Amino acid sequence: MQRTVVPSLSPRCCPNPPSSGRTQARPSRRRSSRPPPRPRPRQTGGTGAVKKEAQIDLSTAVAVLKTEKGTIEISFFNQDAPKTVTNFTKKIIGKLYDDTSFHRVERESMIQSGSRFQSIETLPLEISDHKHVRGAVAMAKEEGASVSDASEFYICLRDLPDLDGDYTVFGKVIKGIEITDRIAQGDKITKATIRTTP
Repeated sequence: MQRTVVPSLSPRCCPNPPSSGRTQARPSRRRSSRPPPRPRPRQTGGTGAVKKEAQIDLSTAVAVLKTEKGTIEISFFNQDAPKTVTNFTKKIIGKLYDDTSFHRVERESMIQSGSRFQSIETLPLEISDHKHVRGAVAMAKEEGASVSDASEFYICLRDLPDLDGDYTVFGKVIKGIEITDRIAQGDKITKATIRTTP
C-alpha cells in the first residue's frame, strides 16, 4: 500500500499562532515525515471587518471562487460542520477572501489560501465521517491543536488519508476540480461569492 506523505510547509507557515492557554493538544495518531496544513504566521495590523451577512440557506449555499485560472465551486457539509461553514460564508460575504493568494501549493497534494486579514480567531474542530478525498475542502490548524484556524483553508488535490479525523472537512469541490490542478503558488482568488441553489 502506498503511504500518504503530508506535504511540507512554505517558509511563511512555521511559527505557531498565539495560544489562549485553554486548549489542549490532541495526540497524533500517525506520524508523517512532513508537517500538515498550518496557518500562516500572525501579522500585526487590522483584522478586517466582516460585514453583516444576509440570511442564507446554508443547506443549499455554494461558494464560488473566481481565480486567475478559472472558477471553483464548493458545496458545504452544513449539518456536519455548521460553525465552520457559517464562519467561511461570513468571510466570503465580508469580501475577506477577495484578491487573496494561494500562498501554499503542494503539487498533487493540496492548495491553501486564507483571508486578507489575519487574527487569533479560531474555531472548534468539527470532526465527521467526511474524508480527505480529492476535492475535499478543510480548515488548517496547528499540528496537534484542538481548534481550527478561522481563516486558512485548503483543497485536496488527491486523497490524503493521513489527515482524516484531525481536521474539519466542511465542503467539497463540485465544479472546477480541474482548475485546482492548474493553480500555482501566488495565483489569486479575484472574487469570492455565495450562491444559493434552488
